[in-house]
Amino acid sequence: MSSLIMFLVAFPLAAGALLLAIKNGRLRNVVVVAAAVVVASASVATAVTFGNGEAVFFGLPFDLPASLTLGRLLLVAELAIGAFVIVVSIQNRRILAPLLVGGQIAISLYLEISGKLPEFDLSRLFWFDKLSMIMVLIIGIIGTLICVHSLGYMRDYHRSNPLIKGRRTVFFALLFIFLSAMFGLVTCNYLPAMLVFWEITTLCSFLLIGYTRTKETIGYAFDALNMNMLGGLGFSLAILLLVNGNQTLDLAELTAHAAPAVLMPALALLCLAGLTKSAQMPFSSWLLGAMYAPSPTSALLHSSTMVKAGVFLLLRLSPAIAGSNLGTLVAFTGMLTFLFVSLVAVTEQNTKKVLAYSTIGSLGLIVGCAGLGSPELIWVGMMIIIFHAIAKGLLFLVVGTIENRLYSKDMENFDTLLSRLPKVSALALTGIAGMFIAPFGIVVAKWAAIRAFLEIPGWQGAALLVIMAFGSSLTIFYWGKLLIKVLSMKCVDDAELAIEKRVSRFEWLAEGTLAAGVVAVAASLGVISDKVVGPQALATFAGTSRAFLNIEPAMLVSMIVAVLFLPVLAVWASRQRNWCDEADFYAAGRTTSPDRTMGAALGQTRSVTLRNYYLEGVVNGALVFRAGTVICGAILVALIAVGMVGR
Repeated sequence: MSSLIMFLVAFPLAAGALLLAIKNGRLRNVVVVAAAVVVASASVATAVTFGNGEAVFFGLPFDLPASLTLGRLLLVAELAIGAFVIVVSIQNRRILAPLLVGGQIAISLYLEISGKLPEFDLSRLFWFDKLSMIMVLIIGIIGTLICVHSLGYMRDYHRSNPLIKGRRTVFFALLFIFLSAMFGLVTCNYLPAMLVFWEITTLCSFLLIGYTRTKETIGYAFDALNMNMLGGLGFSLAILLLVNGNQTLDLAELTAHAAPAVLMPALALLCLAGLTKSAQMPFSSWLLGAMYAPSPTSALLHSSTMVKAGVFLLLRLSPAIAGSNLGTLVAFTGMLTFLFVSLVAVTEQNTKKVLAYSTIGSLGLIVGCAGLGSPELIWVGMMIIIFHAIAKGLLFLVVGTIENRLYSKDMENFDTLLSRLPKVSALALTGIAGMFIAPFGIVVAKWAAIRAFLEIPGWQGAALLVIMAFGSSLTIFYWGKLLIKVLSMKCVDDAELAIEKRVSRFEWLAEGTLAAGVVAVAASLGVISDKVVGPQALATFAGTSRAFLNIEPAMLVSMIVAVLFLPVLAVWASRQRNWCDEADFYAAGRTTSPDRTMGAALGQTRSVTLRNYYLEGVVNGALVFRAGTVICGAILVALIAVGMVGR
């Protein structure tokens, strides 16, 4: 077991180092595809071999030299990360990141030099259960598909942006280094080791957001670095408090049951780290800035995997904080984030930002489930992780493909997309169906969450229920707008149809596989619930009732039909040509002319346009976002305060 996990950590790291040295494009393609196949196969092999039983703990597959302890290895890694951050920050005249990383280095040096770090059982260095298995499969399959997709996307990206200096060797190296760090993070049981992997993902995110090296993207990259480093400092302070309190650094032992008051300060700081990494308010702005990075970066780091590290940690902490004031504050932070960003998304025209707001909102739902804690809510949180990773990963890749063809991310420019890019539109509709219709969208998981909220006594349950209802209605609003944009049609000439022929085979492979994955996972919902998510939820929170695991066959069939209906309809409609003789639009029953004008009163003419409703003049998106940031920031202050004084 340990050999498999070490391979998952070491192999992508080696592949990343190799890609740094490869300048030839064709050779890079071969190496990326081969490495992706190996990593995906290894992740599946790990899940199949060890994912069917109980949670297991294991150590390194080799013995460390007597002069080299695990603590020293981790200290060297932290010093290297810190030195890099300080140098890059000085070069760009930034001061906050060096201060934050300096605090982490000071804590690590103090713990190592003072000898206060407790002895740790190296046979429990790694922890593999069904939650880890889900994350390993997401990283190993979805992550590598995004790497393959990047081969075609980045080629077209640089053709579309000739002023951006090509640094694809660095880009692909960072993708694989990130995969390595994520594998380590989701299988680690020793908090100091998890922190090192945590910070490596932060560095990869920083470098990929700033890939274009423009003033704007460098600013966004440092925003992400500062906020995630703040979370990393909270993580380091939590370790310091645990050590000084003679508490364990074994994550499984720390979260085995409801935590006593003495552990609350450290747990509050670990929750802070999880909230920053998962881009919850007041830290959501870093994820929005990250949308200016190339789309594979958004798909891999900021939708499918890296932000999942934050909710992964919070789900791990759930048994310790559930039922406490700390857990309640965490839950309200997530649910209010879901509500505020859903309202802001309605007002947004930038498609990538709509996807980003949707990501933050979905993560907010998981945070809410983790904070409250129950077998049913853990089930909901894990289901959202699975379906969100695959559907949102697909959508980010599809939007990247569209952007490279239409040179726009504005939703208003997606009119008649089905006519111009029929196959890409079918893939987009599969992703939208996965988010909008599939199990976690409307039908099962949200209903399960509502049912769980109803069982919470007092005003908290009622408040969460109202937030869930209003937030969910807003998600229908913005997904519906995007759906209409994609489905609208007009007669197009051969030149416009030829645009889709320039989509690379790497993009078709990745997007097609993810689309098939959305359907396959929806079809396997019953098996996933019964064999994977359900047992993990019941193991996390001891309980005997398995009622929430029962999924009616009729409901399962209806969901599969719903997921397939839109893409199948799109494929059929795109092949029809009999509607090309009709006018593009109708207005109050009056046919418009081919140039989209119609007769009006008193002999006048009016231009007919199809434009979505963004609540202009009704909702100020920027103001709503600031209000959410202030409110959730106040809750965060209360969260830390409650943690410091105990339950």
